Amino acid sequence: MHKLSVFNATRYASSIRAELRASHAGETGAVWIYRGILLVNRFKRDTEIETFAKHHLATEKDHLLQFENLIHRFRGSALLFIWMFAGFMMGVFSMLLGRNWVYYTIYKVESFVDAHYRQQIHALSKLEFCDKIEIIQMMQACNADEQAHRDEALHALNGEPNLAMRVWGKLVGTGSHCAVVVAKLL
Repeated sequence: MHKLSVFNATRYASSIRAELRASHAGETGAVWIYRGILLVNRFKRDTEIETFAKHHLATEKDHLLQFENLIHRFRGSALLFIWMFAGFMMGVFSMLLGRNWVYYTIYKVESFVDAHYRQQIHALSKLEFCDKIEIIQMMQACNADEQAHRDEALHALNGEPNLAMRVWGKLVGTGSHCAVVVAKLL
């Protein structure tokens, strides 16, 4: 975990705050995806999913904490409760439909997150701001974890996704994109 200067209470420029707000909202949603999966799994008792979800939940909680350590420099999303609910329902829905749906959902979410983090890192690297190097390194480390989650989910998939799963995957990608746009503003 990267330690950033807590004593420098400088607020970032609006474009930087928007990027941090979107990442904070995304990591919040990710925590709640795994909470939804684990809630349904209390009834399904799938030990493979339990191990997968608990491991990923711990990582996502760490990512969220890193962004929360910076929140004094940006305003969190006013719609955080929506990102929590959406993540939770995504986890519940995928787990209700089965292990393969969970893996495919995580694959699609993490594919989006990887592209988004890479875009953010590229954009932020062109700007000058306090703790720039540490924040970019933090985002790179978070993204490496997300890429590992994506790859783990892809390798765990059993067979090709069916049509319903592919439609769901499109909804997950579109919803993730829309959430980023809105979280940057609100």
